[in-house]
Amino acid sequence: MASVASPYGLKPVSLIGSQPNNNSAIREFKVNADTTAFYTGGLIVLSAAGLPATVAASPVANLLGAVAGNATAGTPGIVGVCVGVRYVNPVTRQSLWGQYLPINAVVTGGYSDVWVQVYEDYDGIFQVQGTGVLGTIGSGTNGSNWSAAVGKNAALGNFGGSATTGLSTMNLVTGTNGASLAATGSLAMRVVDVVRGTETDAFPEFLVKFNVGVHSYTNSLGV
Repeated sequence: MASVASPYGLKPVSLIGSQPNNNSAIREFKVNADTTAFYTGGLIVLSAAGLPATVAASPVANLLGAVAGNATAGTPGIVGVCVGVRYVNPVTRQSLWGQYLPINAVVTGGYSDVWVQVYEDYDGIFQVQGTGVLGTIGSGTNGSNWSAAVGKNAALGNFGGSATTGLSTMNLVTGTNGASLAATGSLAMRVVDVVRGTETDAFPEFLVKFNVGVHSYTNSLGV
């Protein structure tokens, strides 16, 4: 039960449509520079040079217009969610695996052979913490009509992470009483479900997936 805000980014849990899943859709990307830290649960975007970087704002989905000209392109280059890092420690010269890569570990920290591990399946379903109580959503009380959140879209927020836990602090911007949940087609994430047992929490948990055009593999625009 989440009575306090304790976001952890996006946590892969399954695939849409009950597809077979063992969370093995992981690709490694070489890190040549890290001007920001990498945290497990954070979004990863590719630069024009094909190198991984972190994301500092909610991506934009493709707005697919019903009439000519009523369409916008989504954010290019999002390749998935960080699920870990590996590198050679500059002191012990041992290969290490971790949840977090500190800022400038490559540039000034002496880390070598640095890779970020990315869960890259664009059909992934992720668990994420919301920003506020569901409360009166759908004219309910204390989250009783939580199903009104399902099928809505939402942005991601609170980008960054914790050096203590190694986890991202990214959350789902739901607002109080679901006020920030909307049908808006350009919002990054689709709410698939509310995690049972958290419906009445101060900070409920949600199952979400990327909207069309957020993930690079569903976006025709290259990096």
